[in-house]
Amino acid sequence: MKRREILKGLSIIPLAGVASAAIAKHHAGTDAESAAVAAEEWLPKKELIKTPAGSCLRSGHLLFIGGIGGWYANQRAEPGDIQVQIRSVLTTMKGILEGAGSSMANVLKIQMTVAEPNKNMAKLNEAYAEFFPENPPVRSYSGSKTSQMGREGILCQVSCIAYVD
Repeated sequence: MKRREILKGLSIIPLAGVASAAIAKHHAGTDAESAAVAAEEWLPKKELIKTPAGSCLRSGHLLFIGGIGGWYANQRAEPGDIQVQIRSVLTTMKGILEGAGSSMANVLKIQMTVAEPNKNMAKLNEAYAEFFPENPPVRSYSGSKTSQMGREGILCQVSCIAYVD
């Protein structure tokens, strides 16, 4: 439930900050006051966090992890099927999140690209549910031909947004 509350608040926060800054600028009487208001405007802060499992970007209480592929030849000799690959992706994601001070329970959104989704989604969903047994994050996916995944053997690629308590 906490994830939903955070997501609901995300769309309002930037707008509220922009609106209040605009109103404050409009009412500022002197250059000194205008400079003080400008200094208080919200700007996103970005910090690259490197963990043993990989890297992510942190901005405030949010973590952004992008582009974890389902198979890397230096990690596993054979690509495996979609279940092997999604388990590999989500295990890597879990390691990155934990290394950055978060967890799989704090994942808000997952975006995935799936090769041949009509063939692979049912099996992918079985393995995916192992990592999110309760209150799964929102998820969207796009489908692709196997030949368009960027490298031979890859069946899925995943990115996510999570929060840090």
